[in-house]
Amino acid sequence: MIQVYADRQLVYDSRLDGYELSALSYTASLQKAGTATLTMPPGHPAYDYFKSYTTVVTIYKDDELLFRGRALYPTDDFYNFRTITCEGELNFFRDGVHRPYVYQDGPAAILAQVVELYNAQVEAYKQFDVGTVTVTDPNNYIRIENSKAEQFSDTLNKLRELCGGYFVITQSGTSSRRVLNWYAELEYRTRQAVEFGENLLDYARTGGNSDLVTVVIPYGAKIEPPEEETTEDTEATEEGSETETTGETGERLTVESVNEGRDYVQDYDAVARYGVIARAVYWDDVTEPANLLARAQKYLHENKSIITTLELSALDLSRVDVSMDSMQVGDLVRVRSKPHGVDEDFLLTDRTEDLLHPENSKVTLGKEAQTLTGADAAGDYKNAADLQAAERQIVADYKVNTAAAVQEAQTTLASMIQQTSEALRLEVSEMVMTGEEVQSLVSTSMEQLAESFTFTFTELQTTIDANDAAAREQFETLQKYIRFEGGDIILGEVGNELTLRIENDRISFLDAGAEVAYLNNQRLYVTDGHFLHSLRVGNIAAVPRANGNLSIVKVVE
Repeated sequence: MIQVYADRQLVYDSRLDGYELSALSYTASLQKAGTATLTMPPGHPAYDYFKSYTTVVTIYKDDELLFRGRALYPTDDFYNFRTITCEGELNFFRDGVHRPYVYQDGPAAILAQVVELYNAQVEAYKQFDVGTVTVTDPNNYIRIENSKAEQFSDTLNKLRELCGGYFVITQSGTSSRRVLNWYAELEYRTRQAVEFGENLLDYARTGGNSDLVTVVIPYGAKIEPPEEETTEDTEATEEGSETETTGETGERLTVESVNEGRDYVQDYDAVARYGVIARAVYWDDVTEPANLLARAQKYLHENKSIITTLELSALDLSRVDVSMDSMQVGDLVRVRSKPHGVDEDFLLTDRTEDLLHPENSKVTLGKEAQTLTGADAAGDYKNAADLQAAERQIVADYKVNTAAAVQEAQTTLASMIQQTSEALRLEVSEMVMTGEEVQSLVSTSMEQLAESFTFTFTELQTTIDANDAAAREQFETLQKYIRFEGGDIILGEVGNELTLRIENDRISFLDAGAEVAYLNNQRLYVTDGHFLHSLRVGNIAAVPRANGNLSIVKVVE
């Protein structure tokens, strides 16, 4: 059961006639407000309910709140179908202005003060209570300030950037207000897994770090000028050296006094790999050199490495099997994909759900891993190593020069091509980018052309040519009848007018290059048909009579 409300007015109920929508979907994202869209035909009872930036839209599924936000603006198409775009309730914090501020307290206390000021400015339906806060600071003391006014949403973003964690909105059990929670970690692990060959849709790995740094020069709070002293004290100070906490700047706290006289920290391994990439970083809330050194070391540890980002798209099988645990934004999901060398937990970062066509829904999972060498290519190396090992074994078998060895080698070769072609196709761009060693390995195993993939086993081909002409002929025959072009599989002898093309979403029958029939979405489409005996649809059959007439009869099983 799916229901949509505009304020308290019913917009859609999957059980009722007269409230149909032509489209209904929403997106939920970690650290973002999320969106929703709905499209209704002219004459819909709720056609004129929505007022921009005022109407609160809620979407429920089996009494579970999926989305809460507000309508932004309507758009009408040529046929007067109206589409309403909505933004999530986290964006309500953009409606209040936070005047210049200075906070020096623990994270939970500061969040409570910020939300209290925000609630005082906005309407009741936009207000929030502060719920669970698990984000902490080692000293339970942070400083955050701004000399200019800003939106409350900007203040929340600064708090999150400073202390980390995740803002999650939940329903209160005792109040009509929604609850803003601030969690350091999201630890719920869904019992549903993502499996290669089952519900894994897409996989991508990227590497980079725009904030890469190998040397950090940290600065703490400003040094307050000393109170006025007597002339004798002043002269004594001038004759002496600078205080050890001012460093060379004379204005801010440095780490020289606790870092062997150096005002910087560096990671020697990172410098050896990337060179000196220095950056000055300021922490206005740190007043002790030891604490400043700890902050700098932590910052360097988090930013000294290439960040590998893995992004996955998958289907939530609970939408077709209610007995399964569903996937929600913020859940930890186990992902297992042998071709990619992945077997670990991923955080569900985005969810897009088409409520009228669940088969179009998907979830996106992401994970960041930091390594000095960049992307972890363990899965790539393993696949390539398996392929090379099989090739060496095939060559050894062929040297025996027996018919049995020839047949066995051909079987192994075909198996490996079928087994690894998908993995190589998915990983080719990443493998080329990871480094010279992997790039060289791919170039000897696979040649990528504009329209097709051609696999070249150089050692194997040489051995076949030298030892067994019959085996070479059979190998060429396979290439003659089975071809890979543009990601499709072509079956049929080269030059033959009748061929079969297997594509991602359809199987086509071609006659002289023209498509005469195809299978798509569990349906068969035929340009022209000629039935020699009878045509049957369900229990109804069309059968020609001996006199040339056509009979329409019901078939009884």
